[in-house]
Amino acid sequence: MKKYLLAGLFTLFASQSNAAFIEGVTGADMAGMTVTAEFSDGSTDTLMWNAMGTDMGGALSPEWGVMLSGDSFGEYDPGTNTFYGLWVVANNSNFDIVELTLNGVNAGVVFDTEFGDASANGSGPGREMVGSSPMLVATYTQNYLDELFSIMTLMSLDGRVVGAGMRSAFMTDTDMIEPDMPVPAPAGLALVALGLLLSARKRQA
Repeated sequence: MKKYLLAGLFTLFASQSNAAFIEGVTGADMAGMTVTAEFSDGSTDTLMWNAMGTDMGGALSPEWGVMLSGDSFGEYDPGTNTFYGLWVVANNSNFDIVELTLNGVNAGVVFDTEFGDASANGSGPGREMVGSSPMLVATYTQNYLDELFSIMTLMSLDGRVVGAGMRSAFMTDTDMIEPDMPVPAPAGLALVALGLLLSARKRQA
């Protein structure tokens, strides 16, 4: 029993260390991602992300939408005071957007939250969310591997991500999971396997 558990653990960690990711992801690459807005009247609306050009994509409706042109990592040119790779959120509705969730699970998109490549997992440099307003904050869920998460939710300390009839912007880096890459098991599963291994040792003692 112990040998089988050890083999399973080695396989689990090997699949994580052999991760492969695509960097330089643009707005056009994230087709299939979903974006859900929650409004101040309690309603929600979910849109599908679509490619809109060679490096542009977005999830758009007449009432609201999110769009990205260029590399999601984003850059700022101080010489021209120009931002590149901005995620722009437009709210044409009569209600404030109080929460915005970007879900990359079905599109193979992950949010890279570490500036630099500290984990050395192959995802390259990342960038945690930086908003045009200091009130904007992000939470990340569904951990894929190390600093990579499949879901990002935007909220605001003043309860308003984007006001009615307003626009907002932010930067955050995304990577794509290689299509043929094995999906690493969640960290919780590794802990369960380790617990089973320790339990097996106690029974043998």
